Amino acid sequence: MPPIPAAKHFQYLVIGGGSGGIASARRAAEYNVKVAVIEGGRLGGTCVNVGCVPKKVMYAAANLAEEIKHDAGHYGLNATLGHVDWKMLVEKRDAYVKRLNGIYATNLENSKVTHIHGMAKFISSNKVVVDGEIYSGDHILVAVGGRPIIPSGIPGSELGITSDGFFSLQERPEKVVVVGAGYIAVEMAQILSALGSKVVLVIRGNSVLRSFDTMVN
Repeated sequence: MPPIPAAKHFQYLVIGGGSGGIASARRAAEYNVKVAVIEGGRLGGTCVNVGCVPKKVMYAAANLAEEIKHDAGHYGLNATLGHVDWKMLVEKRDAYVKRLNGIYATNLENSKVTHIHGMAKFISSNKVVVDGEIYSGDHILVAVGGRPIIPSGIPGSELGITSDGFFSLQERPEKVVVVGAGYIAVEMAQILSALGSKVVLVIRGNSVLRSFDTMVN
């Protein structure tokens, strides 16, 4: 049996390079704690990569399209919306996100936080393995977030995507069914519709955003 390799030890080990994990790691490093962040994907977590940031880029484009179609004429502007270059929009959006990933990496380096790329698996209460390398920590923070689930057992459910999948679309879909009444579903429906897709929003209640304050409903 081959010998178990010695663990690389840190005082504080953070699993998950999202907003919470990175903030915690950098704050600990301010107190001269030896810290490492383990992340298998892109730094920044949901908000930076498949959430707030790229969503706002898409929303800004959709809002401009809406203003051209519905508002420009009221200001004496004879403007019409032509072809939406979805590919160019996605490329610009992804380039912006990539730049933010780099800023997060630089911030970790400046804070003297070690960045370990890979997926961590616990092998004991204070040890994890990442790509065959073992790392130990006096304290370990699990800040991995969650994943959306597509219901199984429903015919056609395998064809569905989540909001994560929306940011992987390389072409604008001609027709879309958005299931849900929450703010993410409503935002996705509005963005896709404004950019030229035919959208149907499917909800189970009587209105969208029903759990929100009535002033925004």
